[in-house]
Amino acid sequence: MVRADMVLDVICVHSYIGYTRLVRAADRMRAHGTDVAITFRPYEIAPAASDSPQPLMPVLERMLGPYAATQAEIFTWQAARDGLELRYDRAIATGSFRAHLLIGRAAEQGLAEPVVERLFRAHFTDGLHIAGEAVLREIAEECGVELGPGGTGALAKGSDEAEELRGELHRLRRHGVPAPPVFKIGDDAVLLGVQSEQALHGAMVAAVRPAGRPVGRPAGRPVDAAF
Repeated sequence: MVRADMVLDVICVHSYIGYTRLVRAADRMRAHGTDVAITFRPYEIAPAASDSPQPLMPVLERMLGPYAATQAEIFTWQAARDGLELRYDRAIATGSFRAHLLIGRAAEQGLAEPVVERLFRAHFTDGLHIAGEAVLREIAEECGVELGPGGTGALAKGSDEAEELRGELHRLRRHGVPAPPVFKIGDDAVLLGVQSEQALHGAMVAAVRPAGRPVGRPAGRPVDAAF
């Protein structure tokens, strides 16, 4: 068994690319008989963002000025190299807090991977409002996630699950976890930023150590203690 942690946000294009490479590396291990358990940890790259939907490009233009279109083109090209389609022309700017609540509920049922992928695709490709009640419900149903008697009420910002999520977001910030993606594979040190599929696969291979082989230890940075 290889354990892999990833800090991500589903409105972060670097997280989308990093997620895709991580899962592909994990699937290579699984194809050869090694289980890989992935834990997704939350991050909000826009914690003050409103859940009221609005087109993403005008928001980026207010933030980046004339560089917004160029940046979108660069990200689109980078993602396309990994087989991902980014549609900034129809993407919706929104907060991701409720999406993280859905990921947490999915993780309890062993369905985090498909839910994370679907949220990324909903945001970046389909132009869906991933903080919206109907979209969250549809994604849950599509991926087989049971929301319980309260339905999407379990994903409300005033729920007990929301308080737990706020605590985890605060804990990761307290440990100095930077903007995603951030990875930890096995017992090795934390990997910051987008990694290649080969690098992630190599870290997983290294984590499968024969009995008696010394296990690597984190480098002792504050961020390492977050995992």
